[in-house]
Amino acid sequence: MSDKIVKGINITKEYNGVAVVKNIDFWVKKNQFLTILGPSGCGKTTTLRMIAGFERPTSGTIYFEGNDITDTPPYLRQINTVFQKYALFPHMNIYENVAFGLRIKKNSEKEIASKVSKILELVNLSGFENRKINSLSGGQQQRIAIARALVNEPKVLLLDEPLGALDLKLRKEMQLELKNMQKELGITFVYVTHDQEEALTMSDKIIIMNHGEIQQIGSPTDIYNEPENRFVADFIGESNIYDGIMIKDFLVRFADLDFVCVDSGFGDETLVDVVIRPEDVKLLGPGEGQLNGIVQSVVFKGVHYEMMIKESSREWMVHSTDKVDEGVTVGIKIDPDDIHIMEKEA
Repeated sequence: MSDKIVKGINITKEYNGVAVVKNIDFWVKKNQFLTILGPSGCGKTTTLRMIAGFERPTSGTIYFEGNDITDTPPYLRQINTVFQKYALFPHMNIYENVAFGLRIKKNSEKEIASKVSKILELVNLSGFENRKINSLSGGQQQRIAIARALVNEPKVLLLDEPLGALDLKLRKEMQLELKNMQKELGITFVYVTHDQEEALTMSDKIIIMNHGEIQQIGSPTDIYNEPENRFVADFIGESNIYDGIMIKDFLVRFADLDFVCVDSGFGDETLVDVVIRPEDVKLLGPGEGQLNGIVQSVVFKGVHYEMMIKESSREWMVHSTDKVDEGVTVGIKIDPDDIHIMEKEA
């Protein structure tokens, strides 16, 4: 049996003749934490809603454990959803909110009590059963929304930007909590966000979308270190991106110089995009690197300094824990394995 619990084939979704999701293929493995990442309007939430059954694809097929569920209504899918607006019932206490889905299924009161108790313990809210929703913090409400979804024992949990309303510190705490929860439960999470750091922190696999199309699918490490196109390189983290020419395998020309690199297979004398992450640029004394530049600006970012270096007609963004003052001339050194080559976009 395939380990792909959810699969979409040739999925397109149109509204009034305009395609917001364009003929995409995707899959989610069992017990995987998959994140659909992209800017606002890229089609990620629409894709999630089609998996949930709230939207029907204009064309294409969605499979669950090998069975076609394209026309299956949401309540018959073993899939639950947590929304950004938690949609908790303010007139019910915590216990009744969490128990709601179990009552719809007509579970016995004994079974409901047992399941609610276990799930509240999992989300660290034991003893909150009689509390009202409006007495909870944002993070606690988020946990209740997750508990209400998980108590129904779905095989897949869909999360649509559930941390968007939280402050930064709480959001970072909940990222780790959600990942630990997913590991402990051993169920599949499909998570939608526009936050790159969130995706890199939590995911086993990331799908990056833009303009209704999938740009790249891969692990966080692959997505960050080996972006497949200029959009991915620019969207995930910070990047220096320059026009280049692949002279031959393992040799690329950019910034008016030839650099040894670790990439091959692009062909000789091929136009390419060259990506260098700011943390991979090494600053040395003048004349000690391949290039020289002058520090234009220095901004302290908490963990590192972000410096803009002017070199010829180009600007380089550099992240370093060592500060170099504005106006100082520096050498710029790029090692071969810090140069990432991408096919030139048409």
